[in-house]
Amino acid sequence: MVNMIKFFRHIRQSLLTENKFSKYLLYAIGEIVLVVIGILIALSINNWNENVKNKNLETSYLIRISKDLDTDLLEFDTAIELAQERNTRVLFLQQAVEDPILVKQSPDYFVQSIIYAGYTYRPSISNHSFEELKSSGRLALIHNEDIRVSIAKYYDVEFGYSQFEFVREDVQLKYNEYSEGILNQEQIFWVITSSDSLPGSSNISEKELDDIYQRFLSKKEFHSLLPRVFESKYATIEAMNYSKKRAKKLKLEIQSELSP
Repeated sequence: MVNMIKFFRHIRQSLLTENKFSKYLLYAIGEIVLVVIGILIALSINNWNENVKNKNLETSYLIRISKDLDTDLLEFDTAIELAQERNTRVLFLQQAVEDPILVKQSPDYFVQSIIYAGYTYRPSISNHSFEELKSSGRLALIHNEDIRVSIAKYYDVEFGYSQFEFVREDVQLKYNEYSEGILNQEQIFWVITSSDSLPGSSNISEKELDDIYQRFLSKKEFHSLLPRVFESKYATIEAMNYSKKRAKKLKLEIQSELSP
């Protein structure tokens, strides 16, 4: 390009020297056209490079969001499994109110359930990649509008769920309040530091078990709360299954977009 400009400049100087103005004007226009073409080519190359850079960024973000969805799916499965297991404990405690034989048959499970039945695990979604994409103003990098909308909607809905955490927290706080006094501090420590299956004969005496059961029977508010605890966990299971379904659908959309 530089050599061509020098070539035109040499011709222009020659024409001026020879006083051939019309030909000089023609070559001057040619030189301007050449410069304009050079600028357009440079802009085109720059735009192409920018498009390639944006495409690579888009691919990177989609891959990262897809990996975040994998993490979410594992968390949803964990939450569902824990909620189901703890609801089984809730039902056991409800039956134990009327059937002391259950307590004698499974003393370890009974004592553990007093602690574990009230807790609900609600995972936080992995939204780091999406938040980075949004806060950097790069959301438009996702050129497929349908996928862009699906991604934003997925995280908006999950955020909306988190706004109702106070309902679950209220149930859990009441559970802790109403169950207080059934187990002493030593027994609570024993439960949370022991394995899933407590060997009843070596860890709790028949007298101690009977004392715990009598305190358990005296907690009428605790008994009346158990159905609500069950419903809270059931709602968590329903919500997690719905979130899981949406995460799978979004992941398939992203995989389809990434496919060549």
